[in-house]
Amino acid sequence: ASPSSPPSSTMPVSALMIGAGEYTTGCVGTAAGAAPDKPAGVVAITFADLRRRGRVDDMVLVDAVGTRMPTVRDTMRAKIAEAYKDMDVRMTTLPRDDVAFDPMAYKEAIARMRRGDVATIFTPDDTHFDIALACIEAGLHVLCAKPLVKTLAKHRELAAAAEKHGVLCAIEYHKRFDPIYADARDRIRAKLGAFSFFQSTMTQPKAQLDTFKAWAGKSSDISYYLNSHHMDVHCWSVGDASRPERVVAFAATGAANARVEPTDGRQIEDTITLCAEWVNDDEAKSRGTATYTASWIAPKADCHTQQYFHYMGHEGEIRADQGHRGYTTSTDADGFSQLNPLYMKYTPSPSGQFAGQQGYGYRSIEEFVKAAEEINAGTATVKEVCDRDVLATVDRTARVTAMLEAGRVSLDNGGAGVRILYPEGGGAGAEPIGLALEGDGERAFVVGEGGAERKRAREGE
Repeated sequence: ASPSSPPSSTMPVSALMIGAGEYTTGCVGTAAGAAPDKPAGVVAITFADLRRRGRVDDMVLVDAVGTRMPTVRDTMRAKIAEAYKDMDVRMTTLPRDDVAFDPMAYKEAIARMRRGDVATIFTPDDTHFDIALACIEAGLHVLCAKPLVKTLAKHRELAAAAEKHGVLCAIEYHKRFDPIYADARDRIRAKLGAFSFFQSTMTQPKAQLDTFKAWAGKSSDISYYLNSHHMDVHCWSVGDASRPERVVAFAATGAANARVEPTDGRQIEDTITLCAEWVNDDEAKSRGTATYTASWIAPKADCHTQQYFHYMGHEGEIRADQGHRGYTTSTDADGFSQLNPLYMKYTPSPSGQFAGQQGYGYRSIEEFVKAAEEINAGTATVKEVCDRDVLATVDRTARVTAMLEAGRVSLDNGGAGVRILYPEGGGAGAEPIGLALEGDGERAFVVGEGGAERKRAREGE
């Protein structure tokens, strides 16, 4: 079935949520439960509040596993509907509750939507492309978890599809809506001069591996999962004034495999560091360097994610510690911890209503819905929304994907360098078009889609 007519300018959009896991619903089937920074999830609670405010109509939730849906509905009822006043979490859930596994269930869900409705995708990384493409081709506006895809080729394909079908496609990089990070970006552009150095670190406790054990080291890795955040912050901050041109990656191993104990032979990296060389678009073609480090073997600490970055320009520097905002709590039940209601505020207002509308997790989704409303009403074009450079839209985020893929290629080829290729004469704002694996002599290779292809190139076959 094809989607029906788009919602009118006065009709709120309906929301399709694809993936019923932690970030969408707060439902996690592990002893540790949902992460303490998002105990009730982010997506469903935001859509429920937008529905309360008249911004969202129907909601549909789809997952590959139908048998988990009763638990998911109970979780949302307890954590959202019963925790706050006037929060309606009634929705269609797919597939049926007796379906053990149906990876194509999202197709039935898409068929229920109208052109111009919104879809969020929070599923394992290697499923993003097919789901996002199906949504785009059905005329839905798409907000996808990071990373959008794992390869530059797939990223470029989604960008072309979104342009062809006239829909918005963006990546849910919520750090863009953190007021401190947004201010840092503006200061970097206005005051700090040409780029010189960037260093970021994000670490999460080992218990997070229990949540991700089905796909960790299989469909994705810790760099795709966490390094992507600060890569986007870096790219967004420098804009067209600088671009990454070469990546080398390194990894630590041992603890993650000991924790997960995979039986399928996969190797799960503990920590991945990507080192990138950047070239500035100034007269001297000056150069900068960056290191992005991500890990999921940290001990339990005072906040779920230890995270910070340091940016240095030719005329100044900025340091931001997102994990420590100078706001702490200590209770008999939970001990000492850092608080960050700037991300998601779950404590209800005195009247019992959800009061987290200013959180940057919430605002990231609301801004996407607002953009979809404008496009549907004809008050803004997709291009105009993209040109605002607020949302991380698919047409201007390929540099992050290129660095992430280059890091994976480097790791798969013994730490070899990987060059990022740009179109000849494309200008400073051009998006990358390919990667080249550095080899012996003339054996540089433009990377394709398959890991086997990459290894053959390295071996000179």
